[in-house]
Amino acid sequence: MRTVTDEHGTEWTVFEVRRQGSSSRWSYLPAGFESGWLCFESRLGKKRLTPVPGGWRRAPDDDVIQMLRRATPVNRTALGGEDRANAD
Repeated sequence: MRTVTDEHGTEWTVFEVRRQGSSSRWSYLPAGFESGWLCFESRLGKKRLTPVPGGWRRAPDDDVIQMLRRATPVNRTALGGEDRANAD
């Protein structure tokens, strides 16, 4: 887990999520997220990026911000805790 601050001063917590357990628990996820994703969370919302870019933990902040820009926004639901609960 790490944090980065974007060009607007928003702090994002970044962590990798790997799927575990029954595939039916993850049925709400879009296709392509079967192997996990990189999750970005801030006070503004949540985003997911798949596939997880290799070396993201050691990448310079500017590279992680570029990953954030490519990530897909997530609509929050009652199931919103799954990312955090299964984070690496």
